[in-house]
Amino acid sequence: MTQEHISLSDLAQLTTHVSTFLSKELNVGLGDVVAVYSRNSIWYPVAMLSAVRIGAMACPISPDYTADELMHGLNLARPKVIFTSVELINGAQAAAEKLGVPRRRRRVDASSDPFETNSIQDVAAIGKTYCPEDQALVYRVPSAKTNHSVCAVLCFSSGTTGLPKAVMISHANIIAQCLQIQQITPVDHDKILAALPYNHITGIIHQLHLPILLQANVYILPKFNFEDMLRIVMENKIKELLTVPPILVRLVQQPHIVAKYNLSHLRRFSTGAAPLPNEILKRLEQQFPQTGFKQAYGMTESTSAICSHPPTKYAYKYGSKVGMIVASTEVKIVDPGTGQICGVGEAGEIWVRGPQVVMGYLDNQEATADTIDQAGFLHTGDIGNVDEEGFLSITDRIKEMIKVKGVGVAPAEIENFLLGHPAVQDCAVCGISDERAGERPKAFVVMANSSLNPVVTAEKLLAFSKKESSREKAIKEIAIVTAIPKSPSGKTLRRELNKLQQERILAVAQDKIMSRM
Repeated sequence: MTQEHISLSDLAQLTTHVSTFLSKELNVGLGDVVAVYSRNSIWYPVAMLSAVRIGAMACPISPDYTADELMHGLNLARPKVIFTSVELINGAQAAAEKLGVPRRRRRVDASSDPFETNSIQDVAAIGKTYCPEDQALVYRVPSAKTNHSVCAVLCFSSGTTGLPKAVMISHANIIAQCLQIQQITPVDHDKILAALPYNHITGIIHQLHLPILLQANVYILPKFNFEDMLRIVMENKIKELLTVPPILVRLVQQPHIVAKYNLSHLRRFSTGAAPLPNEILKRLEQQFPQTGFKQAYGMTESTSAICSHPPTKYAYKYGSKVGMIVASTEVKIVDPGTGQICGVGEAGEIWVRGPQVVMGYLDNQEATADTIDQAGFLHTGDIGNVDEEGFLSITDRIKEMIKVKGVGVAPAEIENFLLGHPAVQDCAVCGISDERAGERPKAFVVMANSSLNPVVTAEKLLAFSKKESSREKAIKEIAIVTAIPKSPSGKTLRRELNKLQQERILAVAQDKIMSRM
């Protein structure tokens, strides 16, 4: 980590100069795509905002993509320019050459490029040589269009059900979401840790655009490290820690590490992406009694948040719910079978309409029509309900439901059940075929303690499930694994579970005959 610092006035100047270079030297403008393929960096916002400033589309790409995923993303977005980093330049060069992106249009965000001197600092310096009247003008939406119809950012969906799609996020989407979140943001939220990847919608909104609106300081973590995160929070007295559920699980399961850092100033935890088990919430409150807790629910297609906890509802007793609907947003709970609107407390698919609902998917009208209906409602694919107080709760995804003898079983419910067991650090559940039931649950488990015997642990967890679960939810098979496949935002990639390499599987226990079925 470096101690580099960029002020808001520096940011304005740098984006002016970099966008001038892009416009004057590379002829980048309205409708063009500028890709940013890098880990978190102090220069990441400069690259993103420079593209948007001149009407181009910024396209952040995950640094954790495989070669095939990178090729898919670049082929879909067809960037005119690629900003990358030294550690990723080999993969970027290879993919760019296959796609025909000229070498001159590949830039790096660090100053020590061994291939050629073309860092973003150099780019800014070249742009600065243009006289003030020749600097690139800020893009203005033409009178024939609105900021709802001009794409600012192409952000790839998490890809939990297939190859990622390029989501078209308009200028209006970003403005609306930032204003929606600002309304429910406490005044003490003036220091923000950017530990989540900038290529994810949460990073784009909460770590890049929102801090500018709030005029908050941002502390950027280039690559996630648990102790680096704790140290930065301690040294800078950050009051709100925005992170993903697996990190909160580590906070309560590794107290010997956490104890090395004074976190008494911490006032709340903020999370999303996946449910947090009640047992973890309880332990989090016990370990950090001075804190509150807030959840948010949303997706790339809603430019981040649909719901979040307002400041008056930061109590842990609300922690299992994903919050209340943000301003200017409509939510309908719809029965997937009948299409009828569900009542209070009744579960159905969550439909959303509001200014944060995106334009659609790039070059994919079919997927857009399947996701956003003609009335403007986003069909989330998530199952949930709204209670009497107005809190939304998520139970599962439609496509991930396990059909056991025709009964829908939510993987998240079984995962929460397993995470309450002291031997379990992390887990994921999917359906596998079963001759009698059609499907039965299979669990993939990461042990809380590596010294445990994986074979014995698998058998104990299977017996635990058999004893404590209803017959539909009883687990057929448990695999002890070294890690659960997840997206950068912390969502479980269920489609990858049964593809885990053999070396990552430590033990398997099976329930071959179950009289209760």
